[in-house]
Amino acid sequence: MDSGYFLFSLDTELAWGHYDYDDLRAKLFSPDGSRERRKIERILAIFNEFEIVGTWAIVGHLWYERCVECEVCPVLEWRGRYASADQIIGTAHPLWYGPDVVERIAASPTPQEIAFHGYTHTPFSEATMSAAQAQLEISEGVRLAAARGVQLRAMVFPRNRIGHLGLFKQAGFTTFRGAEVWPRPYRAPLLGKFLRRYNYYVSILTTPQVFEPSIDASGLVDLPASRWLFGLDARTDAALDNRGWGHIRTNSMIRGIRRAAAEKKVIHLWAHPYEFATEHAFDKLRRLAEAVAEERAAGRMRSVGMTELARLASGSTPDAATAHSVAPALGKG
Repeated sequence: MDSGYFLFSLDTELAWGHYDYDDLRAKLFSPDGSRERRKIERILAIFNEFEIVGTWAIVGHLWYERCVECEVCPVLEWRGRYASADQIIGTAHPLWYGPDVVERIAASPTPQEIAFHGYTHTPFSEATMSAAQAQLEISEGVRLAAARGVQLRAMVFPRNRIGHLGLFKQAGFTTFRGAEVWPRPYRAPLLGKFLRRYNYYVSILTTPQVFEPSIDASGLVDLPASRWLFGLDARTDAALDNRGWGHIRTNSMIRGIRRAAAEKKVIHLWAHPYEFATEHAFDKLRRLAEAVAEERAAGRMRSVGMTELARLASGSTPDAATAHSVAPALGKG
């Protein structure tokens, strides 16, 4: 690799990520989705200020303006199980329908990448989702994106449950966000069990893993997560921020950015837009973006989307339908 690379993927789902958590969903989100949209605007503002390319993994159903009463719809099976079904079916509820969100991301001055996060945010675990169900999720998501002129190439799995990779390969996908890579101490029989259990508390001080892209057995480029930006529980995170210690964890991620730049490897951070709940959260993002900008100015790092990095890793050429969302960013380093 000719430099370090910075990836930042955002699981962009509005209420879909909590379709099966009715009580929690009501506590987390605004009634009309306006607060969530403002957070996305602020994230984009920081990305544009520092010329950061984000990979926005969109839940496919958000492309709809309202319920179109599809004859075959996975949400119909939620009736009687989740209250979310009544909020989705036959409505235009702004927490469940968001073409304006996708359009705002696509209109960003610093080109952003649009990726896929499932059609309904149902986990793709092969133990619970059949191949037929996965095929429906993939085909509907691809169809909706194509209708807006976007060819989906990158996949971020709902709840990080990775499965049915062969079907994604057949559908034209080239890459996915893989599972976080554990450093050697985390793989030790006894100490590793403890470290994995308390990973995000330990990670306050540890540097995120950096890596070189690899090609999975399915033929897709695996771009594993280095760190979840909000991996601490909200109470602990707030306690650190309120004591002025929030920078400790941010500093560890900045060390990861510096390391990726120095070693010409990749660092891949990720978050959900709704998790930016405080000014401290936006301050953390700004500090990370500043560090990337500094490394880019020194010629040591580039900010790209997942599809572009997968293309570079595999040596392939961009196709016309995806180049518009990623390739223009290359001139910005």
